[in-house]
Amino acid sequence: MEKVFVIFNTACIGDMLVTNTLVQNLKSYYPESKVVFVCDTPYVDVAVYQDGVDEVFAFDKHKDKTFKGILKFVKAFPYKNPYAAFVTYANERNLFISRLLGAKHIISHNKSFIWHTKEPFKLKEYVHMKDKWGGMIEALVGEHKNLPIKYCPPMKDTAVVNMVKTLKNPVVLCTTSNFYKKDMGVNDCIELIRLMKSEGLTPILTGAGKVAETFSHNLKKAGCFDYVDLVGCTDFPELANILKICGRCITVDTGTLHFANALQVPVVGIFYAGYNDMWASDETLYPAKTLVGREISPNDIMRAYKELNNEVCSIF
Repeated sequence: MEKVFVIFNTACIGDMLVTNTLVQNLKSYYPESKVVFVCDTPYVDVAVYQDGVDEVFAFDKHKDKTFKGILKFVKAFPYKNPYAAFVTYANERNLFISRLLGAKHIISHNKSFIWHTKEPFKLKEYVHMKDKWGGMIEALVGEHKNLPIKYCPPMKDTAVVNMVKTLKNPVVLCTTSNFYKKDMGVNDCIELIRLMKSEGLTPILTGAGKVAETFSHNLKKAGCFDYVDLVGCTDFPELANILKICGRCITVDTGTLHFANALQVPVVGIFYAGYNDMWASDETLYPAKTLVGREISPNDIMRAYKELNNEVCSIF
């Protein structure tokens, strides 16, 4: 019989993309299986185009977080008694849902405080999140493979995508995240844009939300206009399309980094606040350079970009 695996990850973009290493492992060990992804409502497109994901169901963790909402989700969910449920971060609500669904195996990389998993906690203490989540399959098969994450959106023929196609040497630049200590300073960004322009590159500033909008506003307030402002202008598949068109990316520690990895787009990842041991690109799997530390300068970033670009060009 076809085995059904349900993956619960109701966190944000990067978390969801990195979980694809578990999807790839499931498809490797169980090629005839069905992999079902449960995610938060705003991020369905981050899950639906992941390679190996067969179906996606949204759980609105803000609207349906009550017991009534949980029961409504369980009742509507079509895959009762799945072979295994994988719950990232040992999310208590998602572990509870897994039990209500009747999953034969319930596996999490962390111990639960309330809803204990059905599998003994026997996973290795991996550090990188890709290994933590990929390693959850070890409860079933005793090992896991170091496989790259993959995101495969359709090409979108939209105005913003077509505009990027007309630019000369475009490079995606993402300077903000959901945690201010990870973000690039405005003055550093202005200098980086100047350096990029001096090398004949066209910076494309991306991002979404109030923080990214304020950042772009502050750049312009400081007299910096030498970039293409796409903040708040793209959905997730469009961003992926733009990354593929540009073929190069410079980003702080945020979801854009993992989109670049999942698309095999060369990326310079900037980790001002650390956390690189958990989230940095695996340079054995992806074309990437990682910079770590609060004192990273625009010159450091450009140097890493040139080194990466030379390495990629030498391969092809």
